[in-house]
Amino acid sequence: MIGFERVCETLKEKESAVLAFSGGFDSSYLAEACARSLERVCAVFVDLPVTSDRQKSEAVRIAGAIGIPLAVVELDWKTLGDMKLNDGMRCYHCKKAIYREVRSVAEDLEINNVICGDNYDDLKAGRPGKLAASEAGVMSPLEELKITRKEILDFVTSKSWSEGMIKETCLATRIPEDVFLADGLLKDIEEIEETIRKVTGISQVRFRHRGDHGVIQTYPEDIEKVTEKLPVLMSELKEKRLSFRVDPEGYKDF
Repeated sequence: MIGFERVCETLKEKESAVLAFSGGFDSSYLAEACARSLERVCAVFVDLPVTSDRQKSEAVRIAGAIGIPLAVVELDWKTLGDMKLNDGMRCYHCKKAIYREVRSVAEDLEINNVICGDNYDDLKAGRPGKLAASEAGVMSPLEELKITRKEILDFVTSKSWSEGMIKETCLATRIPEDVFLADGLLKDIEEIEETIRKVTGISQVRFRHRGDHGVIQTYPEDIEKVTEKLPVLMSELKEKRLSFRVDPEGYKDF
C-alpha cells in the first residue's frame, strides 16, 4: 500500500489531471489514485477500430465503480494515420491519436496535466508508444515513482471492482506485423474470442490469426478445457473457414 500512497501524494500536488484510461490494470490503479487525490479529474477512453466491445464495456464499468468521471471518444481510421498498415510503428500511431484526443479533452476542461498508466516495468519494453507520450507531453506517474507491475496487480486484485477483470489488449496484437488491419479481420477475431469464452467458460484468451488458420492461447491451466472443446469450437466457427489449434505452451503474460 505504501506505493499507492506515494502515488496519491504526488497526484495531490497536481490538483487536477486528465487520465488516458484503457480500463486495464495499470490505468485502473491510477484512476483509483486520481479519484482519491485530485480536486478535478476526468478519465478518457478512446474507442478505436482495434478496440473490442468487451474492453470498452469494462472500461465504463470500472470507471463507474471507482467513481471517476469518464469521457468516451470514438475515432475511425481516418484519424489514425498509417496505423492500418500494421507496421513496426503501429503502436506509435495508435498512442499518438489517443493522446491527441486526451489532450483535447484536457484543453476543453482547462486542465494542464495529462497522465497515463505506464508503469516502471514498461521502461524495459522499448515501446514505440513512449515516443508518442513524450511528444504529447503526457506524464507517467507510476513510471516516475518506480511502481512495478506486481505492485499494481496486488493492489487492483484486492479491490471489489476488479472481480472478473481481464487483461484485454488491442485486437491488432493478434495479427502478424505488416498484415493490413482490415475491419472484417478484426471483427472475426473479436467474434472468435467471444465464442471461445462462451463454449469453454475460460476468461482469458487470445486468438492469433495466421491467414488460413489460427492459434488459440490461454493460461496453461486452461489449455485442457479448450482442447476438450475444440471439436465444438470448430463446428461453431465453421463459417470462418479456418483451422484451429491450441498453443501447447499456453500464454503466460496476459
